[in-house]
Order: sequence, then C-alpha cells, then structure tokens
Amino acid sequence: MTYRVLTSEQMQKVDADTITGGVAGIELMERAGRGVADAILRTLAVESGHASIFVGPGNNGGDGLVVARLLMDAGWTCSVHLLKPGDDCTPDTAANYKRIVDRSGLTEFNALTPKWPERAAEDVRGATIVVDSIFGTGFSGAPRGKAARMIELVNTAARKHNIPVLSIDIPSGVNGTTGAVEGEAVRADLTVTIGAAKTGLLFHPGRAHAGQIEVIDIGFPKKIVEKHADSVFYLGREAAKEKLTARPPDIHKYKAGTVLLIAGSRRYRGAAALAAEAALRSGCGMLYLALPEVIRAQTTGQLREVIFISLAQTKEGTIKNDIHEELESHVVKADAVAIGPGLGRNDDTDAFVRDFVAHCPKPMVIDADGLTAFAGHAQELKKAKAPVIITPHDGELARLTGEKIPTDPLERIAHSAATAKKLGVTLVHKGAPTLVASPAGEVWVNGSGSSALAKGGTGDVLTGFIASFLAQALAAGEPPAEAALDAACVACYLHGRTGEIEARERGERGVIASDLFLSLGKAMVELESLD
Repeated sequence: MTYRVLTSEQMQKVDADTITGGVAGIELMERAGRGVADAILRTLAVESGHASIFVGPGNNGGDGLVVARLLMDAGWTCSVHLLKPGDDCTPDTAANYKRIVDRSGLTEFNALTPKWPERAAEDVRGATIVVDSIFGTGFSGAPRGKAARMIELVNTAARKHNIPVLSIDIPSGVNGTTGAVEGEAVRADLTVTIGAAKTGLLFHPGRAHAGQIEVIDIGFPKKIVEKHADSVFYLGREAAKEKLTARPPDIHKYKAGTVLLIAGSRRYRGAAALAAEAALRSGCGMLYLALPEVIRAQTTGQLREVIFISLAQTKEGTIKNDIHEELESHVVKADAVAIGPGLGRNDDTDAFVRDFVAHCPKPMVIDADGLTAFAGHAQELKKAKAPVIITPHDGELARLTGEKIPTDPLERIAHSAATAKKLGVTLVHKGAPTLVASPAGEVWVNGSGSSALAKGGTGDVLTGFIASFLAQALAAGEPPAEAALDAACVACYLHGRTGEIEARERGERGVIASDLFLSLGKAMVELESLD
C-alpha cells in the first residue's frame, strides 16, 4: 500500500477533518490501538506476555490504553504508567482509561508518586515489550519534569534488560515535522505510525530514534488525506514491492533486461567493476561494459559474466571523445544505459559524456563523474531523447545546479522536487534519507539505509542497481518515464536495506561497498516474499 508522508500540522488537519466528517475521535483511537496491538502480537509471535505501557495525557496516551485493553483480551498482562491521573487526560483518553481501570491483569502506576521510578524500573525488567505512548506527533520542544524522567527511564531500563521498545506514531520527544530532538527522546526498536509516515520519523536525528517503521491504515478518507498532503510518499517495503518488476518463470536473458554501462578510468578502476556486478546481481540478463582499454585486462579478471567493449583513451586513461561509433551497435542492443562511475575528470571525457547523453535514444542513469561533466551545463540534460535518472549527493547537486542545498527537511524535499521539474529528470538525491523526485514533482522518501553506506564505492553499487531495474522494467514493457521512477525507488530501497543487513553483521564502520552483494539476495528474497 502507498502511504503519504505528512508533517504534524498536515496530520492534525487530516484527523480533524475526518472527525468533522463523521468518524468519532474515540473510534479513530480504537482503530489505532488495534493496529498497534496487532503489530505487537504479529512481531513478537508469543501466546502471552507482559507489556509495560507508558501513557501521556493526550490522545497518543489513549492509543496506548487501547493497546493495553486489547493485549489483555489476548491473554497478556499489562501495566500502565500514567504521566497524569486517568481523569486528567483528554476526553477520549479518559474514556479509555475508565474501560480498563478495573480489569484483572492490569497494574496501574502513577508517575507522580515518590517511589514510582524504582517501581517502574522493576516493572520494565519483567516486560516482554515496552510501549511508548507518552507524546504524539503534535509534540515540540524538550520534555520537562516527570515526562523527561519517564522517557529517560524507558530508555535506560529497556536497554539495561534488552527489552524491545515500541513507540506509537512517533518516539516521544521527537518533533513530528522536523525530526528535531531538543531533550530526552525515546529510542524505539519499532515505531508504528498512524495513517501516514511523518517527516520527523524519516529525517535525522528523529530517524535514529524510530527504529524500524511500520505504517498502519486506520481509515482516513483518501480525499481528506490528498486535500492536505503534498505529493510526498513513503518508500518502504510495501511501496518497493509494488514497484518491483515481476519476473516470469519462463523468462530468458534477453527478456530480463540488457544494460550498457560506460564507466571506469585508469585512476578509478574499481568503480566500473562494482557497478557492473551490482547490475548483474540485481537481475538484468545481459551487461555490456564499455571502458578504457587500459583497464580492460584487470577488470576482465574480476567479472566473468560481462561482455567487454574496449574504448580509446586519453593520455590520463579516461575515455576519449571520438568513440561514438564504437558504441552505436551496443546502444541499439541495450534496454538501459548507465554512464559515469569512475570516468575521471578530463575535458575531452566531459565533452563525450554531454554529447552522448544528448544523442542516446535509450533511458539512462547518470552518476558521479558523468554528472560532474554537466557542472555549469545542467540545462543540457534537457537535450536527452529519453528519460534520465541522475544520482547526486549534496556536493554533486550543488556543482550541477550552482545552488546551495538546504538541510531543513521540508526545504530539502521542496528543492528536490523543484530540481527534478526544472531539469526534466528523475532525481535520486542521495543522503539520509535519500529522496527520489520525478519530473512531475512527486517525491519519495526512502525509509531504508544505514551509515554503513558512507563508504567509497557504494554509489557505484547504487548506479548498477538502478540501471538493472530500469532495464528489467523496460524489457517488460513498462512506459519509460514510469520505469525510471520505479527503478530508482526499488534500487534505493534495496541499497539501503542491504546496508542495514550488513551493518548488523559487520558493524556500521566495517562495511565496504562490495559487502552489499552478500546481503542483496537476502534483501531481495525478503522483498519478493512480502504478501
């Protein structure tokens, strides 16, 4: 299912209009609590357990009280730690407090009592899961007093005893719009967010507090969501699966997509090999690798499945400008082209790149030095005869556009959308998170990723992934513009996911680009098996 990404303010308007339209607030609370309880039961897969639930006075706390009731209905025991007395909460939260106050299997703690911290720590030690429903997406600033103490206790006790923490909608203490953390904030293992992803969940530092993110649908009317939302979407597993090209059981290599990769130079020999292997391992049927003659022998020894095309080179070992005829027959064979990884900097090579892009009739991915060739010439990207995907990080995008790249989450989203529109490209703006923007201004915010990807060569791997999925989509008959967006989204999600998996195995510091291939199969199986 496709979910929007909303700010806190947008979400509040959706909530208010839904209630005005006839769905009672307490019904929305019931749906949210049910979705969270279902997520707990599904994730932990145990017949019974104990949940320690930390409850604020707002509607987020009411969601937590619904979770307590439904878990007790399922045979669990629960404790609720109230930041304020149950009758001193919002009306719907107070109503849900009354529904559970006399239930057997429930233990109630009042955070205002002197011995509460010691009793709460003891309770958490015996918990199966800790649920954070202290503050919701409307929170901003720094938690104070007992609220700050409650958040600190959740983090300390859960970490000490290795108890998983689930946050409802957003980790308490995180700004739902900006992701800012100005004081204490819950560090969740899983955040179950309601109705839509929130910008504050997807941008750091908030992203680091969210853990895994699951969006649940509680029936907000589509028209109301669209009325208040921008064209910003969450790129999670479900969205990536929807965009992944189906692979028929009777497919053959020429129907699985053919990629022409133009890459490499004497100085940057590994980039071509990384991008080529990434393309093959992510599913394309054939790969032609065009590279300078000077590095062909070494690269041939690394890649046994590639068809090589030797190109004339400059004295610096980069591709010369007068080799178009050598590529023409291979362009005809290709479904998609990728150009840029490891090309190096040379005026002759830059001129070749710009001329090739202007005349190539096939959809293509432009990365790294291929993009740098367009610094000061960004408008020439519009000369392309087929859809183009560009993959800059902040520095490359600044050189390309001559503009300062914003750091504020909302400004960053708006800038990516505007740049994609202005240049007529699909923009993969690499970062944490990576943003994928279409020429129509639609933006997808990637939910996967890890600092393990902050290594040289990982961008070359991403280019190979994108080119491969682009070729597969085109070979399957997908319209080129749609294929470009879909390929970029699938590749970015899987690239981030392989980084996450490898980081768990090797630590975030110990991963190198080629390690991503070791986890790609697991990430692909995980995605393709999603119901």
